[in-house]
Amino acid sequence: MNNSRARTIAFLGVTFALVFVFLMIETFALSALLGNLTPAALTLPLAAAISVTGKRWRMFVGGTLLGLSSFFLAIIISNPIFLNPLISILPRLLTGVVAYFVALLFKTIFKNKNLFWSEIFPNAIAGAFFVLTNTVLVITMLTIFNEATLAAVLATILSINFVAEIVSGIILTPVFARVINLVERRGENK
Repeated sequence: MNNSRARTIAFLGVTFALVFVFLMIETFALSALLGNLTPAALTLPLAAAISVTGKRWRMFVGGTLLGLSSFFLAIIISNPIFLNPLISILPRLLTGVVAYFVALLFKTIFKNKNLFWSEIFPNAIAGAFFVLTNTVLVITMLTIFNEATLAAVLATILSINFVAEIVSGIILTPVFARVINLVERRGENK
């Protein structure tokens, strides 16, 4: 196995583990503190950051890992709604693609600007779009499969979860993206 393939496998393994652990922490620890109001304030920005860093193929990775983590967690906690992969996985396949192209657009617009405009701002906006896409697509699938009523859909969109997730997406996506880039650069230098 060549070095590049080994790095890719290691990257996928480590990021999947991080997404899954963050999702478990949010599910179990935050639910103990907040009840049913458990925003994915760490998981969504991490998945967004995975999608906007590195090579183009990664645009599919962040959302896919989020969807798989959601599906496996549904098995562990017996959540019948997210046991349906059309609800837990399918909508998340597009979240990273949206985030990637939003980041690419703003990185192109602010190409020759300082670090804030060329990297931090595009990743922050991409994080917000990742969260928005995730929310809209998951709620749409819940509605299609009669798992949510219109009232529940509107309540979710306007809830504290969504606001917390958007804010964390804007703040944490650039931080996680920067860390991922730094770790990868160190790995390439060895």
